[in-house]
Amino acid sequence: MQAQQPPTLSAQECAAIRRLASDIPDLWQAPTTTSADRQAIIRHLVERIVVTVQGDSEQVEVQIHWRGGTGTRLHLARPVARLEQLSYYPQLVAALHEEGHSGVVIAEHLNAEGWRPAKRRATFAAAMVNDLLARQGLGTSRPSPATQVQRRVDEWTVQELARELAMPPQTLHSWLLKGRLNARKEQGASHPIWLIRADAAEITRLRSQRGAADVHSKSRRAF
Repeated sequence: MQAQQPPTLSAQECAAIRRLASDIPDLWQAPTTTSADRQAIIRHLVERIVVTVQGDSEQVEVQIHWRGGTGTRLHLARPVARLEQLSYYPQLVAALHEEGHSGVVIAEHLNAEGWRPAKRRATFAAAMVNDLLARQGLGTSRPSPATQVQRRVDEWTVQELARELAMPPQTLHSWLLKGRLNARKEQGASHPIWLIRADAAEITRLRSQRGAADVHSKSRRAF
């Protein structure tokens, strides 16, 4: 029975293992350590990692199961495409209702209070706040630059069409610059404004293109 028991480590062996463990950070950061070396280190230390996303929000729970039976649980925030996906979106909207100021002032207050927008931005901008105010019907009475230009039938601004397609305005703007959209530039009161021509058929096509882009992006992340 004693022969079948796992051997115990001596005090010297335990001390040697601790010394080796203390060398791991330096080994990981050493310029001579390759990506393959780091992968080998992870395989020796980690049994598995379980990542759980809370719904469609930015909240992510990471459980690291270390070899030897111990575990570590972390809560992280991932970038998301829309403000509506944020777990604190209702509180954010409530804060907008209470502010009653301009987009610039509200953005400063939100940033000072530690609110964070979607994607990888660290702070709110006035344009982002004004867009959110408009979606909530809380905009000021002053007309927006987009209402001061002469429009044709079925023309949208980038922000309007992005809301209609439920996609980030930045993505739609990149499509515009790549020539994927039928658009023209009109001079507004303070700056040029892009107007995108999109009837019902074009909106259907763009939704299909948006869906295909999402599938491609998910496939790349899975790979």
